[in-house]
Amino acid sequence: MYNGAEEWSTGFWMGEEGLDAQTPDQAYVDAILAAWTTAFSAATTYISNYYVTTQAKVAHINTNGTTDSANVVYAFPGSTVQGGVSTNHMPPQCSLVVTLQSDRPRGLASKGRMYLPGIAIGMQNNGKILNTARDTIATNMQAFFNTIRASAAIPDDPILAAKGVGAFPELTAQNDYIETIKVGDVIDTQRRRRNGLVESYVTKVLT
Repeated sequence: MYNGAEEWSTGFWMGEEGLDAQTPDQAYVDAILAAWTTAFSAATTYISNYYVTTQAKVAHINTNGTTDSANVVYAFPGSTVQGGVSTNHMPPQCSLVVTLQSDRPRGLASKGRMYLPGIAIGMQNNGKILNTARDTIATNMQAFFNTIRASAAIPDDPILAAKGVGAFPELTAQNDYIETIKVGDVIDTQRRRRNGLVESYVTKVLT
């Protein structure tokens, strides 16, 4: 975003509740990129047109939590994929959170978060975004995840993956399917942002 001065990545886990995840192939990541392109570029998702999707990536994760470098696949858009809104641009650390929930009321693999980049919505005087904007964002993200779940090219499903605890964490790790998503009306802060956006200063001498 911002002419390449910054980068943003967002994502989620794919897999199964009680089985190993499938090895990703090109069709797998291409299908995810296609679904993301639809959600990302829609005006009703309220992502700034200063943000451009440049790639999608699926990486197979080993049981010890490391990336299986032999099974990482990428997809690149054939044309520019911009956010669909040209007003109300915000600093890159501003984000709207999509809460991902399984059917577990609490504990491991019950809840996760996905930060949406480039949120561009006018604020109301109560410090919140319009409910109509919140609702269309939620609808578009629902369609995004439903498309992934229904795709024949994607053998896995979106999941919540929790690291194991205790002496044998690989045995106590938990996965569960994402059953619902939730979008709120308050802008959040993604503190990792501004990794590469160089700040310029002006100095004034006091007299």
